[in-house]
Amino acid sequence: MKRFLAILSLAVAIGPGASLVFAQKFRTDDPMRADNDTVASPRNIHRSQPSDYFDFLLNSFGHPGDRRAIAAVNVNTLGEVPDSSWFQNRHGQNRMSIDELVRGPNQSNGPSTDGRWVVIGAKTEGVTPGFRIKDARGDVYVMKFDPKDHPEMATAAEVISTKFFYAMGFNVPENYITSFRRNQLTIATDAKVSDALGKERRMTDRDLDDILKRVNQREDHTYRAMASRFLSGKPVGPFRYYGTRSDDPNDIFAHEHRRELRGLWVMAAWLDHDDSRAINTLDMLVSEKDRQFVRHYLIDFGSTLGSGSTTAQKPRAGWEYLWDPSAAALRIATLGMIDKPWVRAKYDDVPSLGRLEFDTFQPYRWKPEYPNPAFENAQPEDSYWAAKIVMSFSDDEIRAMVKTGQISDPNAEALLVKWLTVRRDRIGKALLTAMPSLDQFEIGSDLTLNFTHLASTYGLYERPRSYSVTWSRFDNETGQSALISPETSYRVTSIPMTPALATEADGYYVARIFESGAADGVAVTIRKSNNQYQIVGIDRDSTRGR
Repeated sequence: MKRFLAILSLAVAIGPGASLVFAQKFRTDDPMRADNDTVASPRNIHRSQPSDYFDFLLNSFGHPGDRRAIAAVNVNTLGEVPDSSWFQNRHGQNRMSIDELVRGPNQSNGPSTDGRWVVIGAKTEGVTPGFRIKDARGDVYVMKFDPKDHPEMATAAEVISTKFFYAMGFNVPENYITSFRRNQLTIATDAKVSDALGKERRMTDRDLDDILKRVNQREDHTYRAMASRFLSGKPVGPFRYYGTRSDDPNDIFAHEHRRELRGLWVMAAWLDHDDSRAINTLDMLVSEKDRQFVRHYLIDFGSTLGSGSTTAQKPRAGWEYLWDPSAAALRIATLGMIDKPWVRAKYDDVPSLGRLEFDTFQPYRWKPEYPNPAFENAQPEDSYWAAKIVMSFSDDEIRAMVKTGQISDPNAEALLVKWLTVRRDRIGKALLTAMPSLDQFEIGSDLTLNFTHLASTYGLYERPRSYSVTWSRFDNETGQSALISPETSYRVTSIPMTPALATEADGYYVARIFESGAADGVAVTIRKSNNQYQIVGIDRDSTRGR
């Protein structure tokens, strides 16, 4: 309510006429492309570090957040998520080149090799062994490794998934595959390590060697690692998937009602990021253009793509919560004769990948490690929005992004590409067909309303034989509409806007478009002003979906 109250106060100060403005469905600046949520500077912001165990207990046995089935609160009038400190529209709306997809968030080639790396401390977060280094440029990296029996698995998963989440629109760290020899490392005099009781002491060569003994050393005596560059700014702890930060005046939308966090379940299901929880997020207080604000990151993707970070992913992952009494009750009641498909599934257990399986993948049945309030609140529109982004990755683009994991076995690399494409297509089949998939609307130079039928474009089912459309005038002040043309049928995805709108006055007009035989459709609102036309609204109807 923080920014809203400020706006409301301004409206009251302007006078009674302001209430009319707030009654309008569309404003002159719609559709909003960016949410300017970096205006207010947080004061007295504090670092929060909620307990991972508490987060598990709260979400497994409680119901935090607002669990109403309402529409996402941070979308624009086109049903899209504006750019913000949370999310940037990238591949889903503005297609990235192969080079851009492969580069992802990375701004360099990783740690500089111009000099020795100085170890400044042991890694204290997460479950994988590692340490922190400073390179010759002064950049700081967290070094993470693969388990001995699964070389390349966790590092490849982390780097590849980072590229995908970045392309899908999220803020992520710069992650690099790198290699080094033991003699490239030297320990800083003030480097610290914690003992078993959590007490800090000076780090020694023996401590460093003990870490390296736990990871795989290659035949040429080098170590493969994933180097994650420290984010710029000051870390102020993870964000939760519900509520808001009380110390951040820009954080006005309840996280469980943000579309990018609701729709994240679809992306997480695609990459099998079952570890998508608060502990794997990070808020950073950053300074840009003489102002401070909080930027929100997703971090730590070691538990994706068949990897479980320290071992191959468990067969249960993605199918059941850690605490899932309904699944246990089913097994007990049926003496194990009825069970989840994962129990009998055959997994491709490849050392460099972990455990992959796609034959039984069902998007709607996918689950993270424990309930996520934003995922639980996802509405069909949220899932459709996310599925569009997942489907935007072509086979060639997926293949190029998988190569960034530097998997040495070409057969394993090909298997991962197949795993991703099959799961992508199943997400499209389940979610793009759950709603009218008329999309990518634009107004042609010949005054036609053009669009794409996504489900048939992706080969999910045959293109409808025809579409029906009605045109109505929309009163932006009262919300009332009046029919101006009877229903018309078209066989192509190009609808003439004239003569329907040619003789009409300036204002708002709605084209309601239905696939042949469908009971639900898409309403497209067009603003006419001085014989110029602009699409300002897209509304979808659906009685099906999640």
